[in-house]
Amino acid sequence: MPTKRRTSKQRQYAATPGAVDAFVADDRTALHRALGLPPWCASPLDAEGECPWPAGSAGARSWPEVVRLRAELEAAVRAR
Repeated sequence: MPTKRRTSKQRQYAATPGAVDAFVADDRTALHRALGLPPWCASPLDAEGECPWPAGSAGARSWPEVVRLRAELEAAVRAR
């Protein structure tokens, strides 16, 4: 019996053209909105180096995803 293919929900946030524009403009609010990030999530604009938040905090829990998003946004900027 055939099965229905579904998109993976593993990557909740993705770099859209609007997010790339906000990233280039260094607009934190527009970037959060374009990515659909919750207010407590760290910004990809800050995602460089070690995590500045204490373990267990909302910023620390969102850090790996935000670092991935920053890499994706930087790649999209280079591809322009």
